Amino acid sequence: MFAALAAAVLLASVGLSGCTGLYYMPGVSNGYYVWKDAAAKIHVAWTMERKAGEFSGWVATDGEITEYRQVSFGQDDKLTLNAEKNRLDFSAPLTDKDLAKEIVFSVSDYSYLEFELKVNNGYDLGRTHVSEYLANPKDAVFKIGKDYFDNLKKVPFYKKHPYSGLFYKLSRDMLFTMGFVFSLGIIIIEIIRITAIRKKISASGNKRYNYYLFLCYGILIIIGAGIYLFLTRLSFI
Repeated sequence: MFAALAAAVLLASVGLSGCTGLYYMPGVSNGYYVWKDAAAKIHVAWTMERKAGEFSGWVATDGEITEYRQVSFGQDDKLTLNAEKNRLDFSAPLTDKDLAKEIVFSVSDYSYLEFELKVNNGYDLGRTHVSEYLANPKDAVFKIGKDYFDNLKKVPFYKKHPYSGLFYKLSRDMLFTMGFVFSLGIIIIEIIRITAIRKKISASGNKRYNYYLFLCYGILIIIGAGIYLFLTRLSFI
């Protein structure tokens, strides 16, 4: 449970940082990253942590792929469009000197996109991120609807994986969760009391020591109540 609370703080800081889009670090991150940009072009990128790896697969649709291009492909890498213009096949391994490779394409008159994305002739679904980090497919060959990217943006962050599972675990043991929150808050308040509040009173001659102390504990109670309502009023299943 303590690990879950620590993870909640970390994930919340990432989720509320204001970052948009699918972020990855070429040559540092691992796996596939799929997203749609502002021009409605679909991107499929792959990267590995500075080591060689085989990357291959295909993307298919019930519409028409009107244009496509490759990014950072080598001379022996392959990207082909079939005669019906509804399927792209690729084979573009990474060497230990490559950072990342990518294909970008446009689709018209379609209702779905279907993917098979292989790593070293197998599948690593936990490292296949579709539109958002940790939005992983459940099947090796997976399909998403035309509105998938737009609909995902409308889902509140706390209902997305991994936040939903994390908050669900915290809400299952409210006694421990609230005890941890208030214990941590009391420690922080005591640090503030010993340092900032005493210095303020000493510098200004202000005797409103109890006022500042009550204010800090009042804020803690409000925060605790907010966390309690958040975890009990919302469903994370």
